[in-house]
Amino acid sequence: MAVVKKRNESTETRLLLESDEPVELPPAEIEESAVIAQFETFKPFIPELLDALREGTIAETVPVMMDGSTFVVHGATRSFWVKLWHSSAEMTRIERAQVLGCLPSTRGVQIMLAGDEFDDDDDFDDDEDFLEEDNDDSLQRE
Repeated sequence: MAVVKKRNESTETRLLLESDEPVELPPAEIEESAVIAQFETFKPFIPELLDALREGTIAETVPVMMDGSTFVVHGATRSFWVKLWHSSAEMTRIERAQVLGCLPSTRGVQIMLAGDEFDDDDDFDDDEDFLEEDNDDSLQRE
């Protein structure tokens, strides 16, 4: 993981978070005024992002952006595409967060196909359940 120094128009130095791998973010201080939203429609969801960043979370890379500095931060109900600038390499204070995207979270969603049976004991976080299923039966047309 690299934290790259960027200097803006004033003389402040901010550290842009960059990585090709997911980054574990420690609990961090961040002011609501430090968040810049790409679109007005994102603003009602900013408190959820602030909660996630203040508690500490995992920032996952967004490979389609190919810039190494755009991450997905998952909140309770939304997933945020963000760029983060910290005040130090310890990452305990976020000076700026730019929200590029804000989508309803699909974590834990399981798609059931015709003929599949739902089991209350299924572990939705276990990807092996999906790999072990014989998908040939579920794809046959009647």
